[in-house]
Amino acid sequence: TKAMQKIGLLTKTEQPSADEVSDGLYSLNSLLASWSNESMLIVARAWENFQLVGGQTLYTIGPGQTFNTVRPTFINDAYVIVNSTTTPSYQLTVIQDETYFDTTLKTQQGIPFELNYDNGYPTGNIRIYFVPDQAYTLFLLSEKPLTSFATLDTVVSLPPGWEEALIYNLAVRIAPEYGQQASQGIIQIAIDSLTNIKTAIRRNRTMDCEWGQNNGKSVLSGQTGRGLL
Repeated sequence: TKAMQKIGLLTKTEQPSADEVSDGLYSLNSLLASWSNESMLIVARAWENFQLVGGQTLYTIGPGQTFNTVRPTFINDAYVIVNSTTTPSYQLTVIQDETYFDTTLKTQQGIPFELNYDNGYPTGNIRIYFVPDQAYTLFLLSEKPLTSFATLDTVVSLPPGWEEALIYNLAVRIAPEYGQQASQGIIQIAIDSLTNIKTAIRRNRTMDCEWGQNNGKSVLSGQTGRGLL
């Protein structure tokens, strides 16, 4: 309703029709799905842990899969521990498909030190290298899609600034469907509100890439320094 008011489709006292509301909800969820692909719009990354099986290198991830969770859009970091509270942790480097493909001894067993995620949909695949030589607990830091609104009555709690961003960006998104053109003022608020969210998220993220953390990964390519030294 607010988005339609911003582009002049409704006055303060008017309400959208059932058909318009249904279309608006669809457009809102499409907007959220699109934003899910942008790292700087993921407010908080998820820490989760899963069990690795000795001798098993491939694990599916997604609802009802080996790792039963929401499919991540991106895996940021990972480490493993032996199933004991007194054991040290072992950092895993997240590698691209090409790097894993070039690995010659894919059946080599030992303490895992690399993880490949193929970003498959609707089921993702995680490959662990070395192949675990025993049971380990895998800890993943990942980005998950923004949650869609299931119904018109869905109650949500939003971080500061998100309500404005959703209203104004939805207004810009739906305007052409109704032969309307969002004003420059509405467009600018949509841009500014989204920028403010990204700025707030960026304050809690670092661009540093310290040696020894993820084994010298490049911030440009995501590739590791394996074989460079």
